[in-house]
Amino acid sequence: MELALRGLKDHPDQQIHDAIVQEEWRHALQLVERREKKLKKAQVNDWLTACKASVLLMLPEPARRRQGRVLLDTLYSRTPPVVDFNAVETIQSFAELRHEPDPRMDILWMQAANAQPTDEQLHRHWFLSRFRMRDWQGARKAGMTYTKHFPNKRDPFFWTIFANFMASETLPDENSEKQLCGTMAYRMCAKAAEAVVLDRDQELKNGRVIRNLDDIVFLLDVYESQRKYEEALEILESDRTGIRSRIGRRSWKLVTSKIRLLGSAHRWLDQFKFCFELLEDASPVNDKTQVHGFGKLGNDGYVWTTLANATLSLKVPSWTIDGDATDAETSETAVRGAIDQNFYKNTRLAVASLLDGYQMDRNAMCAGMYWATKLAKDVQGEKLATKAFDYFETYGHKTFCFNDLQSYVGAMQTPVIQCFLHKVRAWLMGRGYGFNRPNQDKLFDRNTLMAKTNALKLEYCLVYSRDEESDDVFKGTSIETFIVECLNCYGFALENSENNAEKPREIAERFPGDDAGLLAAAALLKFVRKTQKDQKLRAMILLDELIMRSPAMYEVFGTLILLYVQVGAGSLAARTYHGLSIKNIQLPTLSWLLWTRLSTIHPHRSQFKDVTLPNDVRVSKGEADPVQHLMQALDYHMHLQETDQQEILEFLEAKQYASLHRAIRNSRHNLDGFVKYLLCTEWARTERISGLHHKCDYRILFNEPANTYDNRDESSVPHWEHPDSTPLLLEVMPGEWPTDEWLSHQMTIAHTFEHVTNGSEFKPKSNVNPNPTTYSEAETSMTREEHSQYQTAVECQSLLNLFESQGADEAARTAASWSISASFESIEKRQQAVNDELATIPKRESRYLWVISDQVLAPSWLFFHVCYINLDTVILIRRTLDTVEIANRKHRILDLQSASEQMLRIRKLCDKLHVIIHDVAVKLYENFSSDRHLEPMVHSIIGRPSDPCEKDPIAHWLRHHFDRGTDDAGKAAEAYVMRLSRAWCEALRNLCKLTSPS
Repeated sequence: MELALRGLKDHPDQQIHDAIVQEEWRHALQLVERREKKLKKAQVNDWLTACKASVLLMLPEPARRRQGRVLLDTLYSRTPPVVDFNAVETIQSFAELRHEPDPRMDILWMQAANAQPTDEQLHRHWFLSRFRMRDWQGARKAGMTYTKHFPNKRDPFFWTIFANFMASETLPDENSEKQLCGTMAYRMCAKAAEAVVLDRDQELKNGRVIRNLDDIVFLLDVYESQRKYEEALEILESDRTGIRSRIGRRSWKLVTSKIRLLGSAHRWLDQFKFCFELLEDASPVNDKTQVHGFGKLGNDGYVWTTLANATLSLKVPSWTIDGDATDAETSETAVRGAIDQNFYKNTRLAVASLLDGYQMDRNAMCAGMYWATKLAKDVQGEKLATKAFDYFETYGHKTFCFNDLQSYVGAMQTPVIQCFLHKVRAWLMGRGYGFNRPNQDKLFDRNTLMAKTNALKLEYCLVYSRDEESDDVFKGTSIETFIVECLNCYGFALENSENNAEKPREIAERFPGDDAGLLAAAALLKFVRKTQKDQKLRAMILLDELIMRSPAMYEVFGTLILLYVQVGAGSLAARTYHGLSIKNIQLPTLSWLLWTRLSTIHPHRSQFKDVTLPNDVRVSKGEADPVQHLMQALDYHMHLQETDQQEILEFLEAKQYASLHRAIRNSRHNLDGFVKYLLCTEWARTERISGLHHKCDYRILFNEPANTYDNRDESSVPHWEHPDSTPLLLEVMPGEWPTDEWLSHQMTIAHTFEHVTNGSEFKPKSNVNPNPTTYSEAETSMTREEHSQYQTAVECQSLLNLFESQGADEAARTAASWSISASFESIEKRQQAVNDELATIPKRESRYLWVISDQVLAPSWLFFHVCYINLDTVILIRRTLDTVEIANRKHRILDLQSASEQMLRIRKLCDKLHVIIHDVAVKLYENFSSDRHLEPMVHSIIGRPSDPCEKDPIAHWLRHHFDRGTDDAGKAAEAYVMRLSRAWCEALRNLCKLTSPS
C-alpha cells in the first residue's frame, strides 16, 4: 500500500494511516467517519473527505462505490476549489492504486499550485504523479508551472524538456500539439547548450545548462527527433559541448552519434572522410600521426559498414552538354565531369587500399564481404565468394565463423555457391578434416571439429534450407547424404570427447559436435518432405539427447517442445518446458510459440515418470502444472512493471535523462507487448478446463497507459505490437503470428468469461472494429475451431449486453427478446455443425491424426487442440445460459417456456460433444495402451536388422549409435517409443476423465 501513502508523509491521523497501510478499508472508513463527527460545525477537512471518497471506492459493494464516486465528483467540482496538498495527493494516490486516471486531477493540481506557488514539494509531487502514470501532456503542464515558479532550478527545466520530448514521441501524428511539444523541447535544449561556458564556476550557478555527457546524448536525441541534424552536428563539433570538449570527454558514444548524424544529414563526403580517418588511425600499418586519436577503438564494425555505405552514396552527377552552350562552357563541363568521375574512382581505390592494410583482421574481412555484396558489378558474387573463402580459411575453426559468413554468403548466385562449397570441401579434405580418414590415432582437435561443423552449416544454409532441390545446386549430393555426414560428425565428437583436454562436464553450455547434432535434426525435419518415411521420431531422439548433454541450448529446447506439441505428446512437452530457465521463458517468441500450443493440448498437471532409457541419458524427475507455469510467467510481468517503474524513477532522480529515455522506451515495449496477454488468455483457459480456481487477478496487467485517457473510448482496447521475426529453428510448427484482429477475438472471449463469472460488476469492452467483415483475412488464418469459438463468444456477449441494457419500454423488450432468440438459434446451429465435424475425426486421419506408418496412427496437436477448444466453448455456453436464466427471472425479457426449450436443446448439444470426444479418446487410448504399435515405430527409427546399410543409412547410423551406448539398439529405441506412448496415454486418459458421463 506504499503507493497510496505517498502523500501521507505528514499524515494527520496515524490510525487512519495504519488502516490504509494494512488495506483494512472498512476499518479505515469507520475511523474517517469517527473523525468527521469530531469536526466543528461548518468546519471542512478536505483530507478527510478525500480519504473517505477514496476508501469507499476501494470497497466491493456497488452502493458504497457509487457513494464514493459522488463524493469524489463533489471534490472535483467544489467552489472554492480543493487546494490542500494532502487531500490532492491522497486523491491522486488512490486513483493510481485503482488504475483510474481522471483528467480532472490536473485541474486540482493546478488550483493547489496557484494557491501555494512557493511550495516546491507540491510542484514536485504534481509532476511525479503525472510522470508515474506516463501522462506526458499532464507532466508538461506540471513541469512548465514548476519552471515558472522556480526559474533558477535545474530539475523543473529539464523535466519540462523531457515531458515535451516524450509527448512529441507518443502523441499521434494527427494531434496538433505533437509538433508544438517537439519544437518546445528542441528550443529549450538549444538554450541549455548555449548556456555552456568555459568558466566552470559560472556554469554551476546556472540551472539551465548542460553539465555532463548524458545531457549531451539526451540533447542529441531531442535534436534527432526534430530532424535538426546540422544543429546536432554543430553541438558535437563545438569546443564547449563537442567530442573533444570538457563535457564530451572524447566519448566513443558521441563518435558513433556523429557518424549517424552525418548520414542522416546526407553529408556523405564528410561521413566518408570521418570514418576513413578513424580506420586509418586504427590501421596496424599506420605510421602517421593520428587524426582523431582513438587508435584501435576505431576498428569497429559499425565504422566499416558506414564507410562502405557512404562510399556508395557518393553520387556522380551526370554532366550534360547544352546544345546552345559556347565552346568554353562545354569544355568546363567536360572537365568537371572528368574530375568527378576520377574522384568517384579514387574513393573506391582508397577503401580497397585500407582493407589491404588490415590483412587478416576480422572486422576488415567482414567489411570486405559487405563491400562485395554492395558492388553492382559483382552480379554473380564471385568476388564475394573469394573473400568468403579467405575468411573461412582464417576463421573456420572459430565458433563465430558461420554467424559472420551467414550475413553475406546468401547474396551469391547458384553457380558461385557450387564453386564456393567445392573449395571449402577440398580445403577441409586437404588438411585432413575428413572424419573417415584411416588415421584415427590422431588426438581429438576441437578446431578440426569446429571447421567441419561450420562447413556443414554453410552447406545447409546455402543448399538444404532452400526450397530448391539440392542436386540443382550441389551435384552428387542429397539431403540424406548430408544428414549422415552430420551424424558422423556428431558421433566423432562423442567418441573422442574423452580424449579432449576440455573434458565434458555434467553441465556445460555446449559440447564439441552438438551443433552438428542439431544440424542433423534440422535436416531430418526437412527430409520429411522428401520421403514417405516419417523422420520426426529420429529428430526428437537426437534433440532429446542433445538437451541432456547441453542443457543451455535453448534453441534445442524450443524445437523439441514444438515437435512434442506437434505429435500430441503434451506431458513430454511440459517436461521439456519445465527444464527452461526463467531467462528463456521471458523471451516473447518462446513464450507464445510454446504456451499458446502446449496449454491447449495438455492443460493438466503432469507427473514425470519415465521408462528406462540408455545409461548416458539423464532424465529429470518432477511435476509440471501448466497453470502454475503460466502464473509464474504472469507474475514476472507484474514484477517487471514494478521493477521498471523503480528503475525509471532512479534515472529521473539521478538526472540521467538519456538513460531515462531509453528505459521508458524499453518499458513501453514490455507494457504494450502481446506476450503477457496471450499468457493471461491461456492461463484463464487452462484454469477453466482444469476446474481450478485461483485468487490472482492478472487483468491489472492490461490497463491502458495513462497518456491515452484524454481521448478514451469505452470501445477501445490497447494496441498489441507484433514481433519482428521468428528464429529459424523454431519453424517446426508452421503458423501465422497473432494479428490485432486475432487478439481482439481472444479479448472478446476472455471478457465474456469474466463477465459471466463476475456478473454486472464487470463492464466488457466491445470489439475494436464492430464490422466483422473487416476480419475476413484474419479469420482465414485462424483455425476453424478458434473462429467458431470467437463467433460463439460474440453471440454470448450480445446476450449478456442485452440483459445489461434492461430496456424499459415494451418495444425495447420485444426487440431484445427477438435478438436473444436469434442468438440462441445461431449458437444452436453452430454447435450442431461442430458436433458433426467432430464425429468425422476417425475418418479424417490426415487432419487430426499423425500417420507414423501404415499400422500406427497417433493423436496429433490438432486433435487435442480441437477437443480442448470446443470443451472450453461448451463451458462458455453453459455459463452464459446459467447467467441468462438468472437474469431472465429478474427482468422477464424472454418467454420462459420457449426459452427453456431452446436452452435445453443447446445444453443437450453440449452434452453430445462430450460424448463424441469421449468415444474417440477411448478408442485411441485402447490402441496405445497395448503394445502392438511398438515394433512398427521401432523399425521407423532404426530400421530392421536385416536391412542393408545402403537402404537406409540414417537408420543404420542410429542402430550403431544405440548399440555403442547400450549394446541393444532395439531396447533403446523401444524405451523412447514407450515414453512417447505413455505421453499419449496420459493425455488421452485425462481427456477421457474430463468428458466422462460420470
